[in-house]
Amino acid sequence: MAPKARTRRSRVGTNWDHHRPSRCIHSHFFKIILPSTMQDMKLRLPEKFVREHGDKLSGVATLAVPNGCTWQVRLEKANNNIWFHGGWRDFVEYHSINYGYFLVFKYKGNSKFNVLVFDMTTSEIKYPYNGDKKRQGSLNENEMSTPQELCVKEEVDTELIVIENLPMSRRSVLSGGGERALQAARMFKPKNPSFIRVIPAYSLKRNFVYVCPEFAKKYACGEKNVKLQASSGKWWPCQFCFKNDTTSPKTIGKGWKPFARDNGIKEGDVCVFELINRMDVVLKVSIYRVAEYA
Repeated sequence: MAPKARTRRSRVGTNWDHHRPSRCIHSHFFKIILPSTMQDMKLRLPEKFVREHGDKLSGVATLAVPNGCTWQVRLEKANNNIWFHGGWRDFVEYHSINYGYFLVFKYKGNSKFNVLVFDMTTSEIKYPYNGDKKRQGSLNENEMSTPQELCVKEEVDTELIVIENLPMSRRSVLSGGGERALQAARMFKPKNPSFIRVIPAYSLKRNFVYVCPEFAKKYACGEKNVKLQASSGKWWPCQFCFKNDTTSPKTIGKGWKPFARDNGIKEGDVCVFELINRMDVVLKVSIYRVAEYA
């Protein structure tokens, strides 16, 4: 009896081996910005990424955002952990990254990362651009911490999940009350230009709150004074703060702390800043309190 002819399978078209992702170079991870991240002004890399790539990283990493700007950030290494540290503050402040934002990193090899930044609306931000393609973080030796000086706080390594093409986390960055407060703030539809801020602890201690860069550029360019108005109608005089001779303000500084104190704003509360008067630059602040949504 003649042996049966063997059927040989062959792949037609796509070369699957060629398109198999490389574990050696291209690696993605996802980080939520926690209160501890903003307080310490450093970001810990996920443990799995460090195990696979940590020994290949140099002392300085390059972060590239979609508009072509690059940032150099010093890496702090201790006890099998690695953080973005020296120069990280400059990157965070320049892009107005806040508590609750989430960042997607793509590792390209040679200590180079592509970074996408998503804000509290789960939308990618519009990256500010000042014409300088290369930006240098503050990489001085004073920012290099030794292992003995480290105060490591727990951070969450999150798994990236794609839901309707938007990255989400299995573990929410906000408490139940904070999450509901944020949802309520998002449902509010102001009639005027506005932006949302989740208030972190440092905004209450250090007398400033970040202004959305797109809002600042379009509606507050060159302005120095601003009034914050509570729901009662009472307003507090404040001042915009600028950085590096820019014409659009970076933060609301002087006057913010009395406003926050007098209106009982707490860490995690969500504020909607609505521009109700363009001539005098009056921002009506609607406050969604964590305690009320707990």
